[in-house]
Amino acid sequence: MSTSRAPVNEEEFLSALYKGGELLAAGKIVEARSHLETASQLAPKNEKAQNLLGLTYFKLGLFDQASDIYERLVRENPADPTLRVNLGLVYLKTNNLPRCIKEFETATDLEPDHKKAHNYLGLALAQAGDYAKAREHFVLSGSEQMAEKMARALTTRVESSPSSHGMVVPPPPAATAQAVTAQPAQLVTPKPSGPPLSLIHI
Repeated sequence: MSTSRAPVNEEEFLSALYKGGELLAAGKIVEARSHLETASQLAPKNEKAQNLLGLTYFKLGLFDQASDIYERLVRENPADPTLRVNLGLVYLKTNNLPRCIKEFETATDLEPDHKKAHNYLGLALAQAGDYAKAREHFVLSGSEQMAEKMARALTTRVESSPSSHGMVVPPPPAATAQAVTAQPAQLVTPKPSGPPLSLIHI
C-alpha cells in the first residue's frame, strides 16, 4: 500500500492564494485568513503564502502565530533583509526591543540602503532610549523630522542631567508610538503566475 502524499492541487492552491491576497489588500482580514490558511496547508513551503499569512496574523493581533511564520521564513531565507524587517516589527509590536533591534540591525547590514529598516531601527532605538543611534538611522532613512526630534531629545537629556537632585531622563518622544501602529506598505496582491513574492512590509 502506497504511503506517498497526494500531489498538491495547484489550481485550488492558486485560487486560495489569489483570493486571500485580494481580500487582505481590501482590508477584509478575517475573510482573508481562511483562504490563506488553506493555501498554506496545501503548500506549506510556499514563501508567498506563508508571508501573506504572517501578515494576516499580524494585522489580527495574533503575534505568536505571526512570529512563528516569520522566524521560519528567516531561517530559510537568512539573507532576505525585508523578512527580517517583518519579523522585527512583530517583536516591536510585542515590545521585545532587544530582538527587534537585532533583526533591524541585521537587515541594515544585509542591505545598507534599506530605508524602512533604518526607520524602524530608529524607532526601536528611540523606544529603548538610545536617541543618538536612533538619530543616525533616521538620517539614513531620510526621515528628517524624526532626526530632529532625536536631536531635541538629546539636548533635553543633556540639560536635565546630573544635578543635585540626580539624573533626570526625559521619556521617549511621543512620535515613537507610530512604531507599534505601523501600517503595511503597499500590499502586492499575489497573482496566479509570476515571480515569488518574498517582500511584504508589515
